[in-house]
Amino acid sequence: MDTTTTTHVTDACMFCHRTSTITLTGQEARDWHAGTPIQDAMPDRPTEERELIRSGIHPECWTGMFGSAE
Repeated sequence: MDTTTTTHVTDACMFCHRTSTITLTGQEARDWHAGTPIQDAMPDRPTEERELIRSGIHPECWTGMFGSAE
């Protein structure tokens, strides 16, 4: 079993301009960087977290700009 992890620093959020640091499993990082769609590479992560990883947009920034999804 692969227990490696890697640190991913996101792009700067387009709203607040801050970056975030997220720990990915080695498998998540390999799959995503190999071109696997993020929802398939990281199916157990919440949608908001995958968006943060992919685009750098924080969930609270998204809600502040566009409101709740509900």
